[in-house]
Amino acid sequence: MEETCLDDGPAGNFERATLEIANVDPVKPATESADDTSKRNSASRNVCNVPFKHIDVHTFFTDRNEVVERAINDCTEKLIKENDDELVGSWLLTEISLWDTEKERLVLLSTKALYSVKYDFISLKILDFNRISISLLDTIVAGELIYPPASLAPRLSGLAEGVSSIINCAVRQEWSSVTGCSNFTQFESRKRHMPGIRLLWNRGQPLPLIKKWNPFAKDIPWLTYASHPLFWYKAGTEIVKTRFDIEAFHTTLKSLLSHECNVVNMPIIIENYCGLGALVHNRNGLGFFKIRGKVSF
Repeated sequence: MEETCLDDGPAGNFERATLEIANVDPVKPATESADDTSKRNSASRNVCNVPFKHIDVHTFFTDRNEVVERAINDCTEKLIKENDDELVGSWLLTEISLWDTEKERLVLLSTKALYSVKYDFISLKILDFNRISISLLDTIVAGELIYPPASLAPRLSGLAEGVSSIINCAVRQEWSSVTGCSNFTQFESRKRHMPGIRLLWNRGQPLPLIKKWNPFAKDIPWLTYASHPLFWYKAGTEIVKTRFDIEAFHTTLKSLLSHECNVVNMPIIIENYCGLGALVHNRNGLGFFKIRGKVSF
């Protein structure tokens, strides 16, 4: 038996060496796969907490970089250079109105003012803009966007998400998954879980009721911004994603503020108590220029 083992020893050792080499090589890919999985899981957690959870990024006209670049150049020529000013930075962000409706805005920051531009990314022209002098800003609030405790908006959002999940399962003919899609967790209240910033120039004065409850009021003394939905979905370098990032905008803006301007870190309350109109508007992305079948707006 010992003699047999000696004869078979080299072959056995060679086979074990071969197996060890084969097992060593996949270690790195396995590690990379684990890292990639962790990143994907982290990204999926973020995506679940942002607006337009099931969006197709290719439906956004701004998904094409050359379109955004052209819009920035157009607005710089017509709004900034004509006022003998200098561009500091430019972003594509989501502006949240007093009534909690999300709108796509091109934000240009110059040494003297901030421009919030409603730009038609289909016909490539400026539709409207709001110019706020940097010297007018008295308070900058940065923090998570939240609703008041008595607001129905998170509950309605959870209800809409649950119904949408059931419909999607049925449409895809995943009848066996409908039961799983209809569990109660799908209908839980949905918070925004998004950071934002609010720029105020009201000197601490409350908004008059005649403006607060007027959906057509435009001279609201503050602006609220969040990251553009493409920030979570856009593929590319960090430089490309920075264009849609509220944090990058906040950092640049702080460098231009005067010492008199207060910078506060606290939650930003979106005073939306019922929110049916905002829910329909935001879930369908009506404030963004997207491809919608034969109709695009």
